[in-house]
Formats: sequence, C-alpha cells, structure tokens
Amino acid sequence: FIGPATPPARAQAVWDQYARHVAELAGQGARLVLLPEKIAVLAPARADAVRQRFQALARHAGVWIILGIGVEEAAGRRNLAWLFAPDGAAPVSYQKHHLAPPERDFLAGNAYAVQPVAGLAMGLAICKDMHFAPLGQAYGAAGARAMLVPAWDFQLDDWMGARMTVVRGVENAYAVLRAAREGRLTVSDAYGRVLAEQASSAMPGSVLLAPLPAARPVATWAGWLGPLFGWLCVALAVLFLAMGHRAAPAS
Repeated sequence: FIGPATPPARAQAVWDQYARHVAELAGQGARLVLLPEKIAVLAPARADAVRQRFQALARHAGVWIILGIGVEEAAGRRNLAWLFAPDGAAPVSYQKHHLAPPERDFLAGNAYAVQPVAGLAMGLAICKDMHFAPLGQAYGAAGARAMLVPAWDFQLDDWMGARMTVVRGVENAYAVLRAAREGRLTVSDAYGRVLAEQASSAMPGSVLLAPLPAARPVATWAGWLGPLFGWLCVALAVLFLAMGHRAAPAS
C-alpha cells in the first residue's frame, strides 16, 4: 500500500512494479490483468496521472487492466476500481458499496458495473462487497458471468475472505477472479472449484497466470433458497423460545 508516509521513490517503485507485471503477463499471453484494491489514495491530479499511465499501458500491451485506487476529493474519499480497455478508452469506474471499518470516512457507492470483457460479461466489485449476498445476486441478475474483485485482506483472514467470495459465485453461477493484497490471488469457477491460487507477497509481489474459467449455464436456487433458509432459522428460533418459556418451572 502506498500511504501518506510512503517516500516518493518507494511509491514510484511500487507503481513501476505493477506496470512491469502487466507488461510481463501480457507477454505471456494474458488478456486481462487484475491488480489489488486501493493501491494508493491520491488527490485528483495525481490519480489522473495514474489513470493516464495505465490507460496507455492497456492500449500498448493490448490487455484489459483492473486497478484499485482511492481518490480524495473535496466531497470525500472514494474507493474505486478502474477497468481499462485495450482500445485505450476512458476507464469504467466502480465505487465500493460496503466499506470496511478502517474506511468509514469513505463515501459508499450504489451503482453496479457489468461490461463485456474478453468476450464475456464481467462485473466489478471490491473486496468486502462480495461478503454480501444481495450484491452478488444483483450481479447475477444483471447477467455477469464472471466477477473481477480487487481486494485487500488482513493476512489472517485471507482464506476466509477468498472463500466467502467463492460462495457468491456458486450462488449466482459466475466465475470469480480475486486479487488481494496481504491475502490470496484466486480464480474459481461457477461451481465453486478453486482452479488456481497463489499467496500474495511484498515487493516485488506475486503473480498468478491462469485460464479464465469457461462460462457454463448453471442452475442455482440461491435466489429463493437463501431467503427461505433465513426465515426458517427465524421460525425455529421463535419456536425454541416458546418451548423454553413453556418448560420453565413456575416460581
């Protein structure tokens, strides 16, 4: 993470290393490169310089790039995922909906983003967003066949964070590509099978090159089974409370 106290030379080295990874992966045949969440939180002018750099890199390398960045504006901070296309067009921007405790001063987004990427409809989400079933269902209903998820874990929760996101794919019949700082790089299919996984690491970082899971029609009952199971739990809780009250000895 490039924080406020990061020396400029170190910050430049981090950005250069990400750009180097993109170029190297493109040279190995990658069509899409997913980078982690909130690489830095920048003022608009500096964020625009990053945008221009990676927009040009996507065009030059001929790949899609998903980059996580924070932008600090007068109205407040925003946690964003930018999707850069190989044609050099302006990036699609997605704003994180569900904010983690350390980012309570960020503004929450409410829009969804589904775009044709590498011949497949793909949705954008950021880390904690994928812990919430309604957001996952909204992307399934919008026709997403894969989710692109920049993330930032806390090391000890890396397996849990990755697998909670995998569950969203099972519920809604889409593949999930997730790249987490201090976590794991994970590719899973619509059946919940983890097809490739690699631990992230400090500079110079970790790279995972994996095939994109094939999009298959998968029957899913999550739309009605999930709420039904929840209400069943509520009904059972009420029943057990009533039984406990009736069984309590009279005083």
